[in-house]
Amino acid sequence: MAEFFSFLKVFVGCSTLLFLAMLILLALPASRLRTVGLELTKYAMVFGLVVLLCSPLDLLPGLPIDDLFYVIGAILTGRSALKDRESRHLFDEIEMAELRQRAKGAGDVHQN
Repeated sequence: MAEFFSFLKVFVGCSTLLFLAMLILLALPASRLRTVGLELTKYAMVFGLVVLLCSPLDLLPGLPIDDLFYVIGAILTGRSALKDRESRHLFDEIEMAELRQRAKGAGDVHQN
């Protein structure tokens, strides 16, 4: 029993640190770390909803309505995570193009 409580203590401590890290990420308005963190959180939510779908735990025993909500939530959250990933890659490409343009402009100044 002592092993379970030590596991529970470590689990609660890690969960608290993860929660605090997510709060800090949400406070950063235009940060790459925020977008990556939120994307990973959405993927973790999809995983959690799939696990809930496969688990015998039900909010409404005997009715498959909660399983339907899990599926719909997983699909919508997954689509949102993929959309975030696409927009992050687009912003990365735009930033790389701007850096190349600046480097090209700096090279032209040094040649003159």
